[in-house]
Amino acid sequence: MTGGKNREAQLGKIAPLRIAALALIALLAAAGPTVAQERKPVAGTSVSLVPPKGFESATGFAGLMNKANQASVLIVELPAEAYPQLSALFENTDAAKAGFARQNITIASLDRVEVGGEKVPLLTGSQVAPNGGTFDKWIVLFKGEKTVMLTVQAPKAAKLAPATVKSMIASVTLGKEPSLDDKLAALPFSIKAAAPFRAIDTIGGSGVLMTVGDKNTDPSGTQPLLIVAYQNATPARPGQEEALSETLLKGTHNLENATIAERRHLPFAGGDGMLLRGSFKHPNGADKAFAQYLAIGPDGRFVRLIVMADEREMPQLQPAIDQTVASIAFTAK
Repeated sequence: MTGGKNREAQLGKIAPLRIAALALIALLAAAGPTVAQERKPVAGTSVSLVPPKGFESATGFAGLMNKANQASVLIVELPAEAYPQLSALFENTDAAKAGFARQNITIASLDRVEVGGEKVPLLTGSQVAPNGGTFDKWIVLFKGEKTVMLTVQAPKAAKLAPATVKSMIASVTLGKEPSLDDKLAALPFSIKAAAPFRAIDTIGGSGVLMTVGDKNTDPSGTQPLLIVAYQNATPARPGQEEALSETLLKGTHNLENATIAERRHLPFAGGDGMLLRGSFKHPNGADKAFAQYLAIGPDGRFVRLIVMADEREMPQLQPAIDQTVASIAFTAK
């Protein structure tokens, strides 16, 4: 599923926006025919819903997956304060078209679905994947303890009926936000933050965001930032580590023009990993250093860790970075 690469590539863009509580997220997801089933919680989220027929809990992200037709349901949760900005994209079709066009998503219509006695906005559209395939997309926004974006995606060939999607959306209930420990346990990799790093939150059930400092939101980019992301589709092959590492680095927010000063192989996530180090100029004017670690797992999935900090801070943070890197391992789900 080519969409997996799309999701992983965007994690580098999501995290800086997430830490600023300014997120525009439209990632992959989907559904199939809904039947009379029990409402079930989605691990690592506040969402419960009636799974469509043929769908099971996903193992690489927060949501559901239909392996037969490569359709998926992805859930991304953000702070409550992100709702006003995101909801502005769902106020009218023109705003939605302009906002999501930046992520190569074509919005066709804006609808409302009744969920628990309230009308929630639903955007319908499509997206062309890098391989040329076209996916139908549905994006819905909920307001609860967290701002919840649920994205449904299915290949055109799956012929997923809009009525099926709306039925699933209508079954959604929002409960109490799971603990950070529960969210971390639901990730497709294990990780332990080494002080002074601390985990802020997970991202879409496939990534985790860490920082150093007391701010959970840091729009000016003054605090060190560490992101770990897991890719759950479009398997990579061993031997592609260096090329893949550079491609992903250049697709990461603020690192498009980063200077790579070091490339070397090293053990990471239980396998042969790739390390890229270098520097970049942050939009706030600061000279920043970065280090990116990547490893491809036995099933072709890969995990990537990237850390960014002021150049003068990076040497002092390196022991904690090393400990955090050493704690990462693929987990069997």
